[in-house]
Amino acid sequence: MVIRPVEPSELAAWLELANQARYWQDDVEALRFDDTLRPPEEPILRLGAWTPEGALAGAAEAVLSEDGSRYQDRAAAMVSVAPTHRRQGVGARLADEVERFAASNHLRWVEAEVRESNLPSALPFAAARGYVELERYWSSVQTPSTVDLSGLEMLGSRLEGEGIELVAFPAIDSPSARDELYQVMLPIWRDMPHEPHVDWEDPSTEAFSRSIFERPSVLLDSFFVARDDQRIVGLSYLARRPDGDAEVGDTGVLRDYRRRGIARALKMMVTRYASDHGIKRVHTGNRDDNAGMLAINRELGFVPREQIVIFEKTLSS
Repeated sequence: MVIRPVEPSELAAWLELANQARYWQDDVEALRFDDTLRPPEEPILRLGAWTPEGALAGAAEAVLSEDGSRYQDRAAAMVSVAPTHRRQGVGARLADEVERFAASNHLRWVEAEVRESNLPSALPFAAARGYVELERYWSSVQTPSTVDLSGLEMLGSRLEGEGIELVAFPAIDSPSARDELYQVMLPIWRDMPHEPHVDWEDPSTEAFSRSIFERPSVLLDSFFVARDDQRIVGLSYLARRPDGDAEVGDTGVLRDYRRRGIARALKMMVTRYASDHGIKRVHTGNRDDNAGMLAINRELGFVPREQIVIFEKTLSS
């Protein structure tokens, strides 16, 4: 077995194996775009394990940032081994490389996600290496064409009477609106449930803008916002998946505007967009203790599929 960095020409095969291990699916175009959001000097680990016959047996990755936002003292990692090559030490060798990369960058934690379907083999492997469960997410799938959206007009009218306007972002797009969106997104991200010791650096305005408005997978026409006067107070949008389905990018409302039905209305508008544009399935992932969003998802026809478990290892100092 030979373990080495992945060449550009090998990314498609590498991603096919990597996507088996993680919830969020990538294609080569999306991966290359994500890398442009990283500073040129930021290290990244992307490895493959090949058999003597040239077959790809394993894939590994470790990154220090996401969407232009640098993790605080941690790396996000992935290890995936093809079923026919498991229990041969490939995963252990790849995990060694991931942890060596994190240690060489003086990081304290390594985290990795595991899909529920992979838990039987991953759980004893992770436990033996000192990984502990950090948090869990539910992945859910919606069939937009089957969702009853008859209440959207009434909900929208009520919110309008309260001074809340629901609008497609492209209709108000401008440099000032993009800056407003950035200023709103930062507290929404920080209000999303996460462990107290998990922290990150806010992305720059340029990185944020590129991650939304230049990302190939983002469906800008599906980007809806809620406004109180000219102030953006909530948002929801879709991104296209490599398989032709769509993914909910983010849905969030500022804390002072919650429990008024704004998030529900925005998700209903996104659902209507998906149905009108022939998107057969919409995927979403929500932390399993985010009761409010999980309840909205159930109301809008999202059916739980599997849990995603995030494991974390504390590296020795």
